[in-house]
Amino acid sequence: MSRTHILAVGMIASALMVLAACSKSPEANNAHPPLPVEVVSVGDEASTPSNGASASSHDAHYAAVIAFDRESVLSPRVGGIVQVFPVTIGARLRRGSLVASLNDTPYRAALMRSNADAERLARAQERDRTLLTAGAVAPADVLDNQSALNAARAAQASASYDLASTRVRMPFDGVVLSKAVDVGATVAPGQPLASVADLHSRLIARVQVPSAIASQLQRGMAATISASGSAASLSGQILRSGALSDPRTGTVEVDVALPDATKLASGTVISVSFPTLRNASLGTGSAGAAQHIPAEALVDSHDGHGHVYIVDPRSQTARLIPITVYGFEDDAVRVSGIPDKAQVITVGAGYVANGQKVAVLAR
Repeated sequence: MSRTHILAVGMIASALMVLAACSKSPEANNAHPPLPVEVVSVGDEASTPSNGASASSHDAHYAAVIAFDRESVLSPRVGGIVQVFPVTIGARLRRGSLVASLNDTPYRAALMRSNADAERLARAQERDRTLLTAGAVAPADVLDNQSALNAARAAQASASYDLASTRVRMPFDGVVLSKAVDVGATVAPGQPLASVADLHSRLIARVQVPSAIASQLQRGMAATISASGSAASLSGQILRSGALSDPRTGTVEVDVALPDATKLASGTVISVSFPTLRNASLGTGSAGAAQHIPAEALVDSHDGHGHVYIVDPRSQTARLIPITVYGFEDDAVRVSGIPDKAQVITVGAGYVANGQKVAVLAR
């Protein structure tokens, strides 16, 4: 933060203390001193992209993560101590290959007990059938023993399933992406052991875009992928667009299919842009084109919409106006709907109220 910003924040804090000490009556409100703020004019250097490109020709870039279209996190259905974990990161395994196994002593003992119970009750059932013919046992006792035998066989099947669940195997032909534990670790049911990817699925880029942009995206539309450290960009296509907007961020997940020859590793952070929306995504605000303002000027943002304060040049008061939000780019926000040459409040935007007198500080 620059010295100017620090002084501005200090002046704003002092002004707020003065306001809090004043009376709540209308007469006292009229006597409030203007709140000192800093502004940026739309169209100024500070409100344009840092690379110097004009807002009308600048593609919005969104951070994305490379992933296989089919990835799974493997975890045991039962808990225990990891006894065998033969795989390594990057290993390619066939479907059904052993990934990890837990110590099966308690599960093997449980199966032995259930087997013994089932065998004992099966022998009792055979005796009851003979005794029933001779009238030496009541029919109700025979039915009770049959029910007990059914329950024992159910416990037997459950114990056998638990024993088999101590072995975690590959669900498809794939590659091991990561390991979460190692031999000797005690894990709970459902605790992640390793993440794997299907080798037959393609690489995609998962990107979160504002819902205002996502509503214009369609399957097959072009996308440009840029990776850090790589001079050349890749051409991709939109594979699918989500139907659910995150209520916290107002973004929608979009999957972009990468070229088959892509060598980027899963988990790589890249940048994605949609050049086909260059004109469509500029917005229809009074500015007529996308605008870039400092992120600190944004008062709120939800589902592609937000608000900023501008300074009314005639009354020198703060005026809250609605805008369309397209996304963030470094420390700037890409928006539309701000009148040309308007002074957008930056420092002090979180303290000012609609209609409040303001004093613009020199930058």
